[in-house]
Amino acid sequence: MKDKIKELYKKANKYNTNNEHEKAIQHYNKVLELDNKNFKALKELGDLYERLNNLTNAINCYEKIFVITPKHDIPTTVIYLNQIGICYNNLRNYETAITYFKKILVIKNDIPDVYNNLYWCYFSLKNYKLAEINLLISLKLIYNEKMIDSLGFLYGCLKEYDKAIFYYNKLLTDDNYENKYSLSFIYLAKKNFKYGYELYENRLKNNNICPITGEKKRADIPFISYWDGIKDCNNLLVVYEQGIGDNIQYYRFIIQLSQLYPNMEITYFCKDIVSHIFKEYSNIKVVKNIENIFAYNYKVYIMSLPYLLRIEIITPVTENYINIDEEKVVYWSEQIKIKNPENKINVGFFYKGLLNVHIEKTLPLESFELLSELNINLICLHKTQDIVEDLKTVLFKDKIVIFDIDKDKSFVDTIAILKNIDILITVDTSIAHLAGVLNIKTLLLLGYISEWRWFDNNDKIWYDSVELLRMTENSELKNILPQVKNILTNMEK
Repeated sequence: MKDKIKELYKKANKYNTNNEHEKAIQHYNKVLELDNKNFKALKELGDLYERLNNLTNAINCYEKIFVITPKHDIPTTVIYLNQIGICYNNLRNYETAITYFKKILVIKNDIPDVYNNLYWCYFSLKNYKLAEINLLISLKLIYNEKMIDSLGFLYGCLKEYDKAIFYYNKLLTDDNYENKYSLSFIYLAKKNFKYGYELYENRLKNNNICPITGEKKRADIPFISYWDGIKDCNNLLVVYEQGIGDNIQYYRFIIQLSQLYPNMEITYFCKDIVSHIFKEYSNIKVVKNIENIFAYNYKVYIMSLPYLLRIEIITPVTENYINIDEEKVVYWSEQIKIKNPENKINVGFFYKGLLNVHIEKTLPLESFELLSELNINLICLHKTQDIVEDLKTVLFKDKIVIFDIDKDKSFVDTIAILKNIDILITVDTSIAHLAGVLNIKTLLLLGYISEWRWFDNNDKIWYDSVELLRMTENSELKNILPQVKNILTNMEK
C-alpha cells in the first residue's frame, strides 16, 4: 500500500510540475483515496486548485489539512487558516473570510499580514473604520511600505486628504513612480491641478495590463517621440487612453490645445467605438487608424494634455463637441411621443457601469421601483441585451420604456434620446460626461467613495448641467433615490 501511494504521489507531482493539471488532480485524488490524511497530497492539490482559481476545492483541501494538523503545530494551523480566509476573500465571501482570520488572532495575535487581510475584507464590506483600525495595528506590528500605501489609499477614498498625503509622503522617492501616481489623485481631488497633473504623468512609467479591463493601459506607439509641450511641432498625434468617459471628458483639452496652437495639425487617434462622436475642427481630425506614423512630429496621450497645458483652473465646458445626428433626434422624438401620449416628463436613467471597482457605480434595477411610482415617462438608456437578466427580477418592467438602441453605431441613438429628455439620472459612467457636454440636465449619483474628479463637494467644475448627488454617509448608493424622487416630484408640478 505504501509503495502504491508513493508511486501515485510521484506521478501526481510530476504532472503538476509539467502543468498537466487534470492528470495531476486525478493522481492526487487517487493518493487521497488510499490515504485521506496525506499532508503533501492535500497541500499540493490545494495549491493547484488555488492556482486554477478553483477556490471551493482548494478550501476543501485546506480544511482537511486544518483538521489533521496537531493543535500544538501552531505555524501550520495559522498558515492554513489564513489560506482558507484568503480563498473566501477571493470568492468575495468576506464575512466568512473574516471568521477565519479572527480564528488566527485567537491563536496568535501579532501577525501583520492577518490584520492586513482583515483590512481588505472590511474595506470590501465598506466598514471603513474597522479597515482603518486593522491597518494601523498591522503597521504598529511592523513597518511595511505596502500597508503605508494602503493607508494613503484608504484616507484618499475617505477624502481625508491631509492624512493621505502624510502617508504617501513617507514613500515619496525619486524612483517610486507608482507612489507618485497614487499621490496625484489626492492633489487633483484637492484641486491643486498643476502639481496633481505633474504627478499624474508618472502613470507613463509603465504600460502594464490593467487589472480591471484586462488590456494594456494605453496603445504602444514606440516610433514617435513624446511631446514635451515646448518643442516646435507641426503635426501632433493625440492618443486615446483609459475609458470612454475619460476621453469624452478630456476632448475639451484637445480643443484648448488647438486654440493655443492654431497652426498645429492635431490628429486624435481614437478607439473605433467612439471615434465617430467627436466633432472635427479646422486643425483637429479624428481617426480610428494610423495610416502613416512618420507623418507626425510627436505624440501625446490625451490624459497628459492638462499637464502640457499647465492647467491650474478647470471651468465648466462651454462648447458642445459631440456630433448629433439630427435625423435621429427627430426619429427618437417621435418614438418617445408614442410611448408618452400624456406628455409626462421624460426621465432617462442609466443604472450600472461596466467596471467592477471599489467605487460604487451600480444600482440594483429594483431600487428604481421608487421612481416608477411617479407620473413620469421612465426611459432606460441601456442596450436591451445588457439588461435582459435584470428585467427578469423586477415587477415594474411595464413602467420602464426600453428601446433597442445603438445597434449600428455606439452612442448615436443614446445622444439623440438625450436630446429629447427632460432629465437624466445616472451613476458615474461615460453617459454622465456625454450628457454634460450636450448640456443635458443630469443628476449624477455618487456613492460615499467617489472618483477624484467629483471632488468632495457639489461644485460644478466640469459641467454646468450636471448636478452632483452624493452619499454623505457610509450607506448604499440606492439610498440616494428618495432624494431623486423628491427632485422629480417637484419637476412634475
